[in-house]
Amino acid sequence: MRHEAIRLLGMLLLVAGIGSAGLASAPVAASSVGRDTLAAPLGAAAGQIQLPPRPERPVARVSIGIIGTTSDVTFYAAEEKGWFDYMRIEPVYERFDSGGRNFTALATNQIDVGIGSPSVGLYNAIARGVTAKIVADRASARQGHDAYLLFARKDLVDSGALRDFADLRGKRIAEAATGTTADVVVGRALERGGLTLADAEIVEMPYPDMAAALATAAIDVGVAPEPSASLAVQRGGAVLWRGSADLAPGQAASTMMYSSQFITQQPDVARDFMVVFLLGARFYNDAFMKRDPQALGEALDMLARRTGLTDRDLLQRIQVAYIDPDGALDRQALAADYQWFRQHRGLTADVDLNQVVDDSFARYAVSVLGAYR
Repeated sequence: MRHEAIRLLGMLLLVAGIGSAGLASAPVAASSVGRDTLAAPLGAAAGQIQLPPRPERPVARVSIGIIGTTSDVTFYAAEEKGWFDYMRIEPVYERFDSGGRNFTALATNQIDVGIGSPSVGLYNAIARGVTAKIVADRASARQGHDAYLLFARKDLVDSGALRDFADLRGKRIAEAATGTTADVVVGRALERGGLTLADAEIVEMPYPDMAAALATAAIDVGVAPEPSASLAVQRGGAVLWRGSADLAPGQAASTMMYSSQFITQQPDVARDFMVVFLLGARFYNDAFMKRDPQALGEALDMLARRTGLTDRDLLQRIQVAYIDPDGALDRQALAADYQWFRQHRGLTADVDLNQVVDDSFARYAVSVLGAYR
């Protein structure tokens, strides 16, 4: 019954335009690390963190929807370094093959924590009464760090048939789903070339299928987060072409969301979970932003073990998204995407973004940990 309910609501929300990514699998319980130890983050945060006393409540199981991107390193690090364990949280990962099904499970309180792209489907669902909240940044575009990558057929780039944005005219461009943040990136790329959405053929395709579609010339360009882009390059026939940081600066491509039930029935666990998440986000920043050698080595090892990206040289060049170490979202960029949906994708729902975002959990975690330096 549970999965049937998710499937039915998923069909509705997917029609509304929430994207797809990753490969589906059965729920996976995270392994446990020693309960009496806590590994501190690396870099500037090492030795400076202030943790709350270890909760005296029983261990709480928290279900987390993931879709298999590099940003999941935040959860993997928290698991492997014992931070979940210290805060008496047992994470249970449920992998979804789409952001839509992830959000569907969240909206129906089937999972506690979900990963969601601000989208037409999300805003329509909230307008219909879904009370899930965006609580933190999870993957955003900042200078030098792309939340999405545009990767293209190698033969088109090598021949000069795809040199600049104007060359996107008539090309088949694959994205997970229209009405999502990836759709915004495609639209803005076309605008850079003096084009509109009508000047290219936009096709919906799960991220894992894009590499094969490029190799067989079924599509010309794919738009996806890492590691999908690098996996396409690894398979051959594709090259990284452009990134989203220049096209949609500050864009909250993916956010962390809490279900309404998690917020109202387990607010203490929700706060503790955010402490753990920010510890993971700070490790991620130590690794990929500061390029701390030890943290980077650990993070790349996690990716090699938990994704299909095994080429170590390619792992060293992977272009990861930015994750704010304090969980902060770029509200202006969020509003810009919302307006783009209204203008180009027929979003009619009138949504107050201040009611969509609840940053109280992130503010609590920062009050405990201090600002990241």
